[in-house]
Parts: sequence; C-alpha cells; structure tokens
Amino acid sequence: MKHAYLLKSLFVFTILFSAIAAKAQQSEDLLNLLIQKKVISQSEADSIRSENALKEQQKKDNQKTFPLSLGKALNLTGLFQERYQGFQGTSGIDGFDTRRARLDFKGAISNNWDYELYVEFAGTPALVDGYTTYKFADYLKISAGQFKIPFSAESLTSDSQLELIDRSQVGEALNARAKDVLGNQNGRDIGAQISGSFLKLNDNYLFDYTFAVLNGNGINRADNNQDKDVSGRFTVHPIANLALSYDFYHGRDIYGTSTATQVRNRQGFDARYVYGPLSLTAEYDKGTDALIKRDGWYGQAAYFIIPKKLQLAAKYDTYDPNSVVYTDRSTWYIGGINYFFNPWTKLYVNYTYKREEIPTAQVKNNVFAAEIQIQF
Repeated sequence: MKHAYLLKSLFVFTILFSAIAAKAQQSEDLLNLLIQKKVISQSEADSIRSENALKEQQKKDNQKTFPLSLGKALNLTGLFQERYQGFQGTSGIDGFDTRRARLDFKGAISNNWDYELYVEFAGTPALVDGYTTYKFADYLKISAGQFKIPFSAESLTSDSQLELIDRSQVGEALNARAKDVLGNQNGRDIGAQISGSFLKLNDNYLFDYTFAVLNGNGINRADNNQDKDVSGRFTVHPIANLALSYDFYHGRDIYGTSTATQVRNRQGFDARYVYGPLSLTAEYDKGTDALIKRDGWYGQAAYFIIPKKLQLAAKYDTYDPNSVVYTDRSTWYIGGINYFFNPWTKLYVNYTYKREEIPTAQVKNNVFAAEIQIQF
C-alpha cells in the first residue's frame, strides 16, 4: 500500500514539476485532468492548490521593496511618509505634513567597492547620504563622503525601521537632529570613517566598531573652522540578538551666536535585544554644548501580537536640556500601534503624554499622531 502511494506521489510530482512554467489556468486544467483519471482525489487536488497559493503568497511577502535594478551598478528604492498631528491646547497647529519623500540610489563599482546617494524631495531637495565604501575584509571597511555619524542606536536606525513615529528627546537634541545646536542635519556629517566586525562565533561576529573623522558642520556644506571632530562606536554581541554599545563624539564647532569654536561633546550607552516578536531597547546619552550640560534616556518595548501584521509599542522618554536648571526636565510616555498592510506599507498611530518637571508648570501639550509609510 505504501509502495503504491509512493509511486502515485512520484507520478503526480513529476507531472506538476514539468508544468511549473505553465500559466495558472494550465495548472488548474492539469489538476482537473488528474482528478478525472482518478490519479488523485479531489481532496488531494485541493491540498495542492492551497500549498501552491501559500507559496505564492510567501514569495510576495518576502519581497520587501520594489527596487528598480540595473544589475550591480544601480539599485533604486524609495521612502514616503505622510503624517497627521493633533495637538492638545495651543502647543501646535493640527494638520498634515510630508515628512519624507526620498529616493535611494545604491550600486557596486566592483565586488568590494560600492556607493550610495540618498536624496530628499520633501521641501527643498537635498542630498541626505552621499558616500562610497571600499571593503578590504569584514574587519576593515573605509568610507568617505556624507553619512550617518556613528553615535546612538536610535539615530543610526533607519527612518523606515523605527517602532514609533519620532525619535527620543535626547536623540533629537544630541545627535545632529532637530533640536541639536547645529540644527537638523539628519544625524549626518561629512568626513571619512573606518568600520568592521571581528571575532566570529557561531556564525555571528562578537564585536563591531566604527571610527570617524568629521567636519562637524553638518550636511551639504563645507567646514567653517580648522578643527575636525571625531566619533566612535563599539558594540559587543555577548549572546545572539543582543547588542551592547558605547559611543562618543568630541568636537569644537561654531554654532549659536558665537563666532569662535565651542565644545560640542557627547557620550552614550545603549542596548537592544530581540527575541522573536519582542524587541527591547534602552539608551542613555549625555552631552556638553559650550558650558551647558544635557542628558537623557529612554526605554522602549515593542511586540508583534500578530506576526508581521500588528505591533504594539511603548516608550518612556526623559530629557534634561540643562543640568543646572531644576525646572526644565520633560518626561514623555508614548504608546503606539503599528499595522503592516504588507512588508512595504505601514501605518503608525501614536499618542504622547507629556509631563514637565514642576507639577505647577504643566501645560496641555499632549500629541496624537498618525503616519502612513510606503517603501518602494
């Protein structure tokens, strides 16, 4: 009996394999013919249809973007984010904004040499990333151009991969972003860096490092002083899916109303652990701008209650913009729901509850935000 079942299975497999390239209707006709000939039963045919449909869906799901590819020379992808914000009280004006509309051009010059040009079209078109990297080995890569400063796990996380709509307060203030003394530089600068990974254990590297020399004047402009800034990041992976990092930034830059260089230093620690549908992230950063010392930290958790479809996220975010002022620390409690229509289309819904350091100074400044994101 088992032998007859095996022969029948091999016969069906041979016929189906030969028809892989045929159209869907031809495959359906073939199944109907096999049923008529009593080679397979109706239930077996239905099982084959279901299995093929599942494989096709999985194949579509695994296609995360729709790149325009011209071999190794050019791969074009993009990102679009449209946001709505509703502000409590008079803390802001309710409305929509196009946060990002970007095209990402990547390609290979040779097997070990590649490049990236990342361009923003929301507002005034501008170059976000523009650099080239040569890889000597996994433990040594050299990059030159405009790229992300190697500081802060959150700042280094791609905009499309954030689990909440906005980065933390300390992340915006100390990582060359919206509230930095340099203004919003998208967490980037111009310079050169070396990076790599080494000591492989169980197919995973134990250590990662990055060291960069930077202008310290932001993106798309030349330096305004003779001093060069340095930044570095070192990460250890003691167990699978856990990353523990230390990073620093030391610079003397011209900013604010001063015409002379001033100290702009940062130091930070962060950790991230991912276990199945659960991700946990924590980060502490501190910085000195001229004579002002700032610091802050956040703890964040996210969990897929429906795998690859519905994700819940929560964050505790606290920041002190001036250590000698005892009334200016703000603490945010953020909750979010993320719905993935497919791997390249995502809806964020966030609510931020804000508290000031002095209870009597509380203002109605809570924010509701929703954002649709499309990668292509």
